[in-house]
Amino acid sequence: MPTPAPTEQPASRDPAHVTPGSATNPDPGPGPARRREHWMDLVRGAAILLVVTFHASAIPVFLAGVDPTSVINDLNTLFAPYRMSTLLLLSGMLLGRSLTKTGPTYYTGKLRTLVWPYLLWGTVYWLVTMQDGWTDPSNWIALSWLWFIFYLAIYYLAAPLLTRIRGPWFALVPLTLWGLSAALSTDGIGPSGMWGDLAYYGGFFFAGHLVAQHRHQLARIESWPLLIACTAIAGGFGTLLIGQTRGTYFGLDGALQWISGTTSTAPGDGSLTAATRLIDRYELVWIPVVLAGVAAIMMITRRLTGTQRGLDGDSARWLQYIGRNSVVFYVVHYPAQIMITSWLGDWGMRDPTWMLIINTIVAMSLSYLFCWLRRWPAGDAVFVFPKPRPRRRATP
Repeated sequence: MPTPAPTEQPASRDPAHVTPGSATNPDPGPGPARRREHWMDLVRGAAILLVVTFHASAIPVFLAGVDPTSVINDLNTLFAPYRMSTLLLLSGMLLGRSLTKTGPTYYTGKLRTLVWPYLLWGTVYWLVTMQDGWTDPSNWIALSWLWFIFYLAIYYLAAPLLTRIRGPWFALVPLTLWGLSAALSTDGIGPSGMWGDLAYYGGFFFAGHLVAQHRHQLARIESWPLLIACTAIAGGFGTLLIGQTRGTYFGLDGALQWISGTTSTAPGDGSLTAATRLIDRYELVWIPVVLAGVAAIMMITRRLTGTQRGLDGDSARWLQYIGRNSVVFYVVHYPAQIMITSWLGDWGMRDPTWMLIINTIVAMSLSYLFCWLRRWPAGDAVFVFPKPRPRRRATP
């Protein structure tokens, strides 16, 4: 029986333990059909790749006691604040299109595309890990890496009510959720427990809907100075987190002192030993920083693909493919990597680089295989519950 796999809960306090994440054309509401936003597929595909490679190095830590190399650990830490936030904000940008559907169609669709794969792949998780406790209903709540799908189902459930708030006032929804995540904290730092996590990530989901509503106004302020500023802010924050995981405990108090100019000690020199608490990337004060990082990722992608200049951004189609089929890559890779890591550990594999490479290649290959199998109804039913066929009326 293999060692239980990491539960991958989003608000872990372990600096090395961070969390994971179908892209179609965003549509903020009723109106004429829009051309496909390829840049969104690219961003989602890149985020999914980061999730897969992160788990390829994190799962061996729990199952085989094999720590990742310092370079991989630094990269995981650098992108940790932005991976899930980006995926959730992109999902929120697609909310408007879903809300154009009628009530029964809307909720039935979410049962078919969210609840069904959650239950099916949750069953796969219990079978792969061979853990006890699957008969306890509470163990199925936000289960392991499937917490992302669980949270999305709740956000979509609440969306028809929350989106009755119109115009700029809708900004109160993500702001309230982020404030609620801080209020639910038990340590005064970041979200604690499922409810805190649910509120924290819900802020990014509904912020995505707000972005979709005001996308044209935001496009007008998209500029090189803004891109550079957002990138510098995000990169600086990631550097602070890397320094912290490497033992340079600069701390929240020290960071704020340096930013405000009340101390001349620069981050990372190790001399601020009086910091009273560490930087927690989930803390409310860092949400603008995380939003800046998400904005930087989107603006960089739009510029590289020419979308910002009015081009269609149709490039790197292999990455777009991953983005369009993100649900497949997301649900398949994790149980696959649990099995691969267990087998490699049994065979005596202890090299972290080879574990990372093999875990990534095999998990991605299986995901591509499942994408190919979706061309048949049975293969598609693994991810979307089949629609009942309408009965044919007998001719008189």
